Amino acid sequence: MLIIQNGYECDYEMKLFYKLYFDMNEDIYVYSNFEYKDKVINVYTEIIYNGGTYFDDFYYDFDTENQKAQFIKKIFTASCTKSFCHAAEKIKHINLPWGVMCGIRPAKIVRELMEEGYSDSEVVEILKKIYEVSDEKIDLAYKVAKNEKILLDEIGENSVSIYIGIPFCPTRCLYCSFVSTDIRVSGKYMDPFVDKLLLEIDKTAEVIDKMGAYVENIYIGGGTPTTLETHHLKAIFDRLKENFDFSKIKEFTLEAGRPDTITKDKLYEAKQGGVNRISINPQTMNEQTLKRVGRKHTPDMVRKCFEMARKMGFDNINMDLIAGLPEETVDMFKYSLDEVIKLDPENITVHSMCVKRAASLRFSDAELAKANDMNEMLSYTQKHMEKTGRKPYYMYRQKNISGNLENVGYAKDGCMSTYNINIMEEKQTIIALGGGGSTKIVMDDRIERVFNFKDPLEYIRRFDEILKKKDEILDILAGEKNG
Repeated sequence: MLIIQNGYECDYEMKLFYKLYFDMNEDIYVYSNFEYKDKVINVYTEIIYNGGTYFDDFYYDFDTENQKAQFIKKIFTASCTKSFCHAAEKIKHINLPWGVMCGIRPAKIVRELMEEGYSDSEVVEILKKIYEVSDEKIDLAYKVAKNEKILLDEIGENSVSIYIGIPFCPTRCLYCSFVSTDIRVSGKYMDPFVDKLLLEIDKTAEVIDKMGAYVENIYIGGGTPTTLETHHLKAIFDRLKENFDFSKIKEFTLEAGRPDTITKDKLYEAKQGGVNRISINPQTMNEQTLKRVGRKHTPDMVRKCFEMARKMGFDNINMDLIAGLPEETVDMFKYSLDEVIKLDPENITVHSMCVKRAASLRFSDAELAKANDMNEMLSYTQKHMEKTGRKPYYMYRQKNISGNLENVGYAKDGCMSTYNINIMEEKQTIIALGGGGSTKIVMDDRIERVFNFKDPLEYIRRFDEILKKKDEILDILAGEKNG
């Protein structure tokens, strides 16, 4: 594989689309020539494949005057990748509902265009003519952009969010790449981990007070937080209440996650601790798939846990599903979605299967869904969410995601997750505690990150460094102020 670009380089994006059509080890030559002259973009692409030559000559009228440099770069990049895809389509047909849009936040592009003063029709023209996004995906991106803007406009001045990472799970799923450890190996570290976490909560409260800020959202994720024992969870909830003004907390989410870790006592402590949003994540309602990917619960356990949470008074429940799990057909996914809809949770989040480097699935011979099947699954989701009154408000894409598609959160009115929007759109500082968290310090158009250790034992042994990392937040803010 050889890719040569002349006139303008976007190596990362070109390789991203190259991998959709060809194997990286194939003997293929790609030449791309970019020119911008007299307010016209011209990209000529030539691909030599199996002795044949395939080309595309792309033109687009585009005036760079009064345009932001970042937007100009996006249009130039899209022009190059589009010309490449047009040439590659003459060799292999790949369904690309998102066209040549390759960023992780499609809705952000829509929102930025709207904020730049482009009309709805002009935004649609850019998405169609430059990015070649399908009508269905344009509709989805527009709805997400408008719904997320409502939540972004409600972010309180001087507010921050808190993320608490609990890096323990009952077992490690086949597709998992998150920061988590199997408790059969790491369970002995739970007690000291929680002891240190309580001290980190105290330290974080001091830092937030010195910042002159207050906590607006709390999110406890992982891993699977409910892998912890009931007394661990109670200790965390109590310490949070001791340190922060809960009258200002809008949203407090606990990822109950796996049904095999949920108990009545844990839900009770969560409710008493101020949690007002939980996740109960089946991933699929097909029992054979659950066994295949390493989940220890059954669909009936999902239903029982959901009913238990309702009786406990939780009125904002999210449920995750994954489209394209190993060996699952379109009909199997539709069944899962229909079964979850019957339970009537306020939030349903549908993820597209994504095989990451850290996932065991990379070394499995399990068959994943084809791009066309993936698109059918997500189209079915989009239509049925609209019928049930759930609106798309949260969307992101990942590298190596099946079908080059998307993950979308749907919610009923009044139940959209503010934290989810904040983590994706990076408009509010999020301070991370616990294992594997990444603090994001938002300073206008600049973001600084401070990382916690991932491994529970490392977190415990190097806890003095964790405390110093919290002071580092103040140093970064002080430097910004003085600068």
